[in-house]
Amino acid sequence: MSINLEEFKAVYGKWVEENLQDFQAGKIEDAVKKYPFVVSEDVPWAPFKGQPSEKTVALVTSGGLYLRHGQPAFEAESIHGDPSFREIPRTVHPEDLGIAHPHYDHSLAEQDVNTIFPIQRLLELEKEGIVGKVADTHYSFSYVNDVARLLTESVPKVIDRMRSERVDILFLVPV
Repeated sequence: MSINLEEFKAVYGKWVEENLQDFQAGKIEDAVKKYPFVVSEDVPWAPFKGQPSEKTVALVTSGGLYLRHGQPAFEAESIHGDPSFREIPRTVHPEDLGIAHPHYDHSLAEQDVNTIFPIQRLLELEKEGIVGKVADTHYSFSYVNDVARLLTESVPKVIDRMRSERVDILFLVPV
């Protein structure tokens, strides 16, 4: 089923209205089971060309990561989620990252953030010459139910920023 953003907004508004009480009562799983997922039938895939050793690579995680000292945590209580993003520098130290995403078990990520944001592994690949360059900036999102706001506000900004850094390869690391 293909659905455009205007159709999604209407269906999403109805979902919020019908599920807000369950969400606020902590019955997240019940609400999510009724969520109106958008299924795209026209994803613009592009075949990979060239050598990774000549490309710039960036990460995007949906793990809710933010810089503890300098960035606000994501909104974690709203049924809509938080469609904003946080920029994470390539020089980040794992202990400087916080997690603001209430809908998954953080225990493995707290032991090794590379499970949801493999920046250290990418830097190793850069050092070994397997990838050309690890971008200076990477991105984190938290949970987002309001896909329309995500697609019209945040995603275009992130795409523009990645283009300005000449990112060739993007690894999306969902949680």
